[in-house]
Amino acid sequence: MEIESFKNLMWHYTRQINEHTNNVFNPIFATHGLTMLQARALMELKRVPEPHTIGNLAQNIYAAETNISTLCKKLENKGLVKRVRDQVDERVVNVVLTEKGMETVRELDDMLDQRIARHLEEEQDEVLEEIIKGFERFNRLMQRIATSPEETPSGKENSHEL
Repeated sequence: MEIESFKNLMWHYTRQINEHTNNVFNPIFATHGLTMLQARALMELKRVPEPHTIGNLAQNIYAAETNISTLCKKLENKGLVKRVRDQVDERVVNVVLTEKGMETVRELDDMLDQRIARHLEEEQDEVLEEIIKGFERFNRLMQRIATSPEETPSGKENSHEL
């Protein structure tokens, strides 16, 4: 396959997948007045029950720390999370789900499970495994491309030195 064709297909499918993902998730999250990123943060707090700092929460959901800090303030105002000083190091502030936050995540999970389950019944396990393997291979390829040294148009490495 030519690079141009691959690049165009990559743009096409990643845009479509993103759009369809938003169309599946956003109406469910909107029932609780949440954005996609807010819901993702809440779900991550439930998924990994150990304390989260703003920094490691941001890292785990692939978002900027400044965005997550603002997002957590909004979630705190809604009563879904609270900030708690670390007992060992008071300089560290952890974000944890409140009881209301935990209940909200359970409701969102149930709604998503119901919506997705109806369509997964039509697919065979082997097909789903192929899809996951394809995602994994694509992700590894993009990671290799993203972490390889940049090259200038002349073909020489760009070290970004001033």
